[in-house]
Amino acid sequence: MMDRSQLNQFIELARAKGELPNLTNADLRGQDLNRLDLRRVYLAGANLSGANLSGANLSWAYLREADLSGTNLSGANLNGANLFRVNLQAANLTEADLRRVNLRGANLTQASLPRANLRGANLFRANLSEAVLVETTLIGVNSSGANFSRANLTDAVITREQLSIVANLEQTIMPDGSIRD
Repeated sequence: MMDRSQLNQFIELARAKGELPNLTNADLRGQDLNRLDLRRVYLAGANLSGANLSGANLSWAYLREADLSGTNLSGANLNGANLFRVNLQAANLTEADLRRVNLRGANLTQASLPRANLRGANLFRANLSEAVLVETTLIGVNSSGANFSRANLTDAVITREQLSIVANLEQTIMPDGSIRD
């Protein structure tokens, strides 16, 4: 397992060589990686569970099938990142930048996303059951087949059309505060 200093050296060395840093299947669980520059880093299958990535730059990072369960990503920049089938269960994504993120098939059960920006994100078949999406921007999101059961969408910015193609809204707190049957 690499510590923060070793990880930073590895990334800087790869970039100096003109390469994309490749950390496929890296074990970084529980690491304090706050504010680290991880843009365009290849982290497919990596274990980042319980890590602190608050304020980190993960824009355009490749995190396919990575484990980010219980991870602190508050204020992180994930603009354009590939989070296909990633595990974000119980992750903290408060005020995170998730514009244009691919969350297709991702697990966001019990994730906390208040005031996050998901403009243009792909949530096709993503599981957001019990997620907190208070004041979250969901304009232009592909919500087809997504599960929002028991999620809290209070004051979220989302269209009726986007809600009409969601797979499950059972017991969801809607943007207007009403509860869906």
